[in-house]
Amino acid sequence: ERAIVFVKWHEFCYISVNIEKSRIMKSFIILLCVTLMGVSGCKSKKEVVKLDGVKWELKVLNNKEVVLSDPENKIFILFDDVAKRVNGRAACNRFFGDYEMTDAKLKFFPMGATRMACPNDSDWEFEFFQMLETVDNYKVKDTMLYFLTKDNIVAEFAGSMLDAAKQK
Repeated sequence: ERAIVFVKWHEFCYISVNIEKSRIMKSFIILLCVTLMGVSGCKSKKEVVKLDGVKWELKVLNNKEVVLSDPENKIFILFDDVAKRVNGRAACNRFFGDYEMTDAKLKFFPMGATRMACPNDSDWEFEFFQMLETVDNYKVKDTMLYFLTKDNIVAEFAGSMLDAAKQK
């Protein structure tokens, strides 16, 4: 008599083995499968997503649609995955700094920024920098990047690919 045994690995990787229904054979095959999967592994759903090569434009901040006084200005962030640095524009000032990313965890270190006066959009800029200090997680879905604080979405960005010449 034969049976099919399913072995679950991580949350979405399965292996099935058609085996003889003897106790010893079942135990041996299951042990073999688990050992092989441990060696080869499966891609984890917490695999780090690369964020560089994309201009992430802020669309929503703390549940409010971002509308700046000058429609030509945009709040955006660029990631450099190799150097673990970010830079971008927060309303009217440029910013730069370091970040740390592991699994789905994301942490920004204090940002440096230019100090131009932007009376019409200073509230957006202040709120943006405050948000970066609280971010502890992120997720990417399609062309959207979401920053999270304690599992709550605090910022939504739309991504657009950068061409290779603009990245340098």
